[in-house]
Amino acid sequence: MKFAQHLSAHVTPEWNSQYIRYDEMKELLAQAIAKAQPYVDESDNILREQFFLRVDEHFFQYCEKEATKINTFFAEKLAEASRRWETLSNEVLQMEQARRFGHRRPAIVPGNTPGNDQNIGVTNTDGVKLTKVKHRSGHNEDDNAMTPLTRVLPERLIELTREKQTQRVQYRKRTDLKLAFSEFYLMLVLVQNYQTLNFTGFRKILKKHDKLFRTIRGDEWRKLHIDSAPFHTSQHVNQLINDVEVLYTDTFESGDRARAMKRLRIPPLEEKQSPAVTFRVGLFVGMLFLLLPTVIILCSHLHDSQSTKPLAWRQALFLYRSTFLVVLHIALVGINVYGWSSSGVNHVLIFEIDPRNHLTYQQFLEIGTFLFVIWFLSFTGFILSSYYDFHPFIQPLIFLTLILLFLFNPTPTLYHHARFWFLKTLRRIICAPFYRVGFADFWLGDQLTSLELIFFDIEYFLCFYFYDVGWWPVNSMSSARSILCNGWPKIVLQTILLMLPSWFRFAQCLRRYRDTKHKFPHLANAGKYATGFLVISTNSLRRATAIHFLDDPTSNPFLYVWILASFIGATYKLIWDLRMDWGFFDSNAGENKFLRDQIVYPSKLYYYAAIVEDVIFRYIWIINVFMQFRTHSAEYADVIGFIFGLIEIFRRFIWNYFRLENEHLNNCGEFRAVRDISIAPISTVFDHGTLEDMMDKDNG
Repeated sequence: MKFAQHLSAHVTPEWNSQYIRYDEMKELLAQAIAKAQPYVDESDNILREQFFLRVDEHFFQYCEKEATKINTFFAEKLAEASRRWETLSNEVLQMEQARRFGHRRPAIVPGNTPGNDQNIGVTNTDGVKLTKVKHRSGHNEDDNAMTPLTRVLPERLIELTREKQTQRVQYRKRTDLKLAFSEFYLMLVLVQNYQTLNFTGFRKILKKHDKLFRTIRGDEWRKLHIDSAPFHTSQHVNQLINDVEVLYTDTFESGDRARAMKRLRIPPLEEKQSPAVTFRVGLFVGMLFLLLPTVIILCSHLHDSQSTKPLAWRQALFLYRSTFLVVLHIALVGINVYGWSSSGVNHVLIFEIDPRNHLTYQQFLEIGTFLFVIWFLSFTGFILSSYYDFHPFIQPLIFLTLILLFLFNPTPTLYHHARFWFLKTLRRIICAPFYRVGFADFWLGDQLTSLELIFFDIEYFLCFYFYDVGWWPVNSMSSARSILCNGWPKIVLQTILLMLPSWFRFAQCLRRYRDTKHKFPHLANAGKYATGFLVISTNSLRRATAIHFLDDPTSNPFLYVWILASFIGATYKLIWDLRMDWGFFDSNAGENKFLRDQIVYPSKLYYYAAIVEDVIFRYIWIINVFMQFRTHSAEYADVIGFIFGLIEIFRRFIWNYFRLENEHLNNCGEFRAVRDISIAPISTVFDHGTLEDMMDKDNG
């Protein structure tokens, strides 16, 4: 492999601009050789040498500039590493002191409580137990001997509760410290890799220089400027790596170095795929190529059951469309991950997931294609069981049960780390006002807003299976339905369920405002999701009152209120997508017209196509307006709703690429390449302005 390819494959994406510009330096040499060709043809060595001397003056200035940049960045990273090492070392020391103190805590002797003047057990700093005695009359001593058991038990229970709380806090702190050490170790290895790659780059390019120019000036310049450069000669990083290994081994793994190194292991800089996963993805895709035409053939040929009853296609649409959207979304996220990884967008860091244990794009595709296979098998089973009049509606219920079993499976199988991470993130979203909001929280919340159709179908699913008591036979409907499944209560329930995704994001925005005290962008973002409440409410009013305007649906006043609310909401969300989420239309975009100054993906056409796509899909709801003026189209409303759901999933798929890219570029400005896991808590009595002022000081 050529060094240029090796360099691009092993750079830390967030530090990309801080590496040696090997390709540009190589291009400088190539241009110099091309311009020197006339002198070579004339065999005039003096003129050729003079030309190369002039080129070297510019070339070595460029090399010196690059070396200065690399030395400066290395010094910054080294200082950061030293500070983090000092902090972590102090935390370990405090943890060990707290643990030793906890082991020597005195037990409360029955009847001897701090509230009375009895003997009090005290432990000094050397661990020697002292006894403080207050002389009292013999009568009181007799009373102490008869201390009621009802007073002793609560005191002992309180002490046990405190001990358990202390143990839980110490365990949590110990776990967090292990994670912090693991991330710090990864950072040190990345800095070490930064040293090696840059030194190798200088050695390679200067060797190429001497070969092309037939001189030794490059080798002399390297010995003078690079061999003695701090980024090459410093052994501080190696020492820190050794110190971390020793401290981690002794503190957390009881001297077991093999176990410690397994915990500290570094993920491969190039994400490698498992051949077994690749095989399974290919297998599932092959099965889908067989199942898809099978389903199409069955749908086109089977219209009635053996008892001449029409197949329940409408019920099938409601029962299967939501799970189809979920499975499709999983597969598309797998494609997202592939795009981020291949373009250098560090989604692992952005989502703050474990770089040693996370799903690759192939594993996402494996899950998605496997669930698609099960979905198609279930749908095929539904068609056949409907044709044979054999309990067809049990098929979608079985499929949903399998998904829930996969998700909530408590055993350490089937990518349990990823599943548990997803469930914990989902819990924080549902309880949004009570948890701090990270990027993964609001990103997943945004994904839920694109799956609103699922929340709408929950009402139908519940009513169908719980209150349609005759759901076993095909096309059987019971008259005994819950009050929540008819009329206004049904629409109110659907409205509440539809509002949940917008509520989750709205609550997250309010929580972020509470934590940061920044009205913009958090309150403005909350306003965007509040327009979702308005759109859903007006649409529900339109549907609820539609029965009064059957002859002329266009005379329904709520129709026009809904149109106005939808237009305001779509425009608000479109502007936020382009300007805030994607960072487009930046005034400093330079040559990237209408975009931003930095872009990651290889072609600008991707960006312009995404802008056009987002505009079209944000206003595609207008089709629904025309449907209101064409009453005979109402029978296709459910199918069109499903198509809108598919379009929204695709729009979110495109949105994900540019949202993560924008977040990645903002992080690149901070040059943060690993998770910054802070152990020592910061007092909440200071606001952010005060903290920033403190950090601006010399000893901040």
